[in-house]
Amino acid sequence: MRNLLTLIVLGFVGFVLVAMFVAPTQPELRAWYLKNACEHLDKVSAKICDPLREGSGQAL
Repeated sequence: MRNLLTLIVLGFVGFVLVAMFVAPTQPELRAWYLKNACEHLDKVSAKICDPLREGSGQAL
């Protein structure tokens, strides 16, 4: 059970790190995160999607 929980936590952390560091430089990935993930990630922290919005020219 602990291994499953660890896997879920690591998956979420990886998802957030990709949103912050990889997606801003990849146009297709950035568009997907902005369209599908940022509304949920903003509930955790508004700062997660800021690099994506800066890269696409959207208002912060």
